[in-house]
Formats: sequence, structure tokens, C-alpha cells
Amino acid sequence: MNQAFVDASWNEVPTEEGLSGMGGWGLILIVPGALPARVQGQLRAPDNNAAEVRAVLEAVRAAPSGQPLTVHTDNEAVIASVGRGRGPEFLADAAREVRDEAEARGVDLRLRYAPRTRRHMQAAHLLANDARRGLGTPGLTETRSDVLIEQRAAGGEARVSLRRPGERVTAHVPLDFASEVPPSAQALLAAVGLALPGEVLVVRRASKVAQALWQRPERALRPGAQALLQGARRAADESGVQVEFLGVG
Repeated sequence: MNQAFVDASWNEVPTEEGLSGMGGWGLILIVPGALPARVQGQLRAPDNNAAEVRAVLEAVRAAPSGQPLTVHTDNEAVIASVGRGRGPEFLADAAREVRDEAEARGVDLRLRYAPRTRRHMQAAHLLANDARRGLGTPGLTETRSDVLIEQRAAGGEARVSLRRPGERVTAHVPLDFASEVPPSAQALLAAVGLALPGEVLVVRRASKVAQALWQRPERALRPGAQALLQGARRAADESGVQVEFLGVG
């Protein structure tokens, strides 16, 4: 089931014409088999409820078409307006726009209440606050790519799959068991070698050994391995490439 956690932030700001509302919205979109997506935006809005409805609309737009979507929000007025069509009159037009968009995209939309204390709700709240202030949340504007490392215990080859927006890359990496660098670290270095400048690699199934050696190359027992790992880290840093680990292989 596709899920989105949404929130909004709003504040009155003085203008030459008087007071005007500036809002921000943020959402965390979770689609099975993919990394969570973070989306945010700024808008002029008459109040916080209008910004909250906009967050739901953007979740519908960001979600895969033709699939059900459950949107979690801590705003009861939004649930009543969008989910039941019985909310405040001033939200009626915005709520209708959300329902029309969901129908046009074939999204079976459901709204559920979620407290602000939930982890994804907190993340959506931070995105909304940053958007209202005109700030890009760190990491949101960077290219984040999903990397999967597959290596069989007795195999002489590792498979590295990299998925970035609009592109998928697969590399078959021969493993040299005579090398001073452990096979799992060889696979990780091959994955890092596929990165583009400024890219963030979110790596899944890297072994504990590979993770430890990447984070602390000086832990390598052999000088040759230490030098190779330090060189790879230095090259990545100079290119602005970051490596984040998600789970252990």
C-alpha cells in the first residue's frame, strides 16, 4: 500500500497591502520497493488549513497513478473536507480539487489521522517549516540514488544495481580473492565508482566489513587495502559523493 505523511506550516507576514499568509507544505511518500521520497513546497495561503489541503493534493500528484494511496495527517478539518466532504465551507473548493485529481489519476484516496509524534509526520513537519521559510531541506535538492549490492557467499562475482531518477545501471563486478581488499569492500568500491558528482548513494546490503572499512579506512589490516580505501574516500569527497548505508547484507 502506498502511503504519504503530510503536514503544513503557515504564518502571517506583513506586505505593502497589509497582512498576507505564507505557508509551506511537506510530505513523505512511501511506495513499496522504493526509498521514501521527500517533497516540499512554498505557497501563499489564507490559513494553515488551506496549506494542509495543498499538502494532500501534492501527495496525490506525487503518488503512482492507478494505485491506492493512504494519506496520514494530523488535521481533522482536512480529513473531514477531503475524506468525507463535510468539512468547513471555506475548504470545499480545495478539497474538491484533491478529489478530482485523485479521480483523474485513478488514485483510490484514503485519509487517516496520525499524531505529529510519528517519525514520518515529524519529518513532514520539518519539510513544511523549511519550505515556509524559503529554505531547502539539506539533502532534498541532492540527487539520491538507490544502490543494491548482491553477493553470494561462494560466488566470484557481485552484482551492483544503481537506480537514479531516469536511469538504471547494473554492473557485474569480478571479485579478486587474492586482493588485500575484502570482496564485499570491492563490491562497495565498484558501486561508489558509478556515482556522479554530488550524488548521494543510499546503499543496501553492504556487509558490516564493507561499511566499517568505508567509514574508517584506517581499520584495514593491510597497507595496500588501507591505501586503496583512503584513495577512494578522498576521490568521493572531492566529487561531493556521499554514501549512506541502509541495512546490512
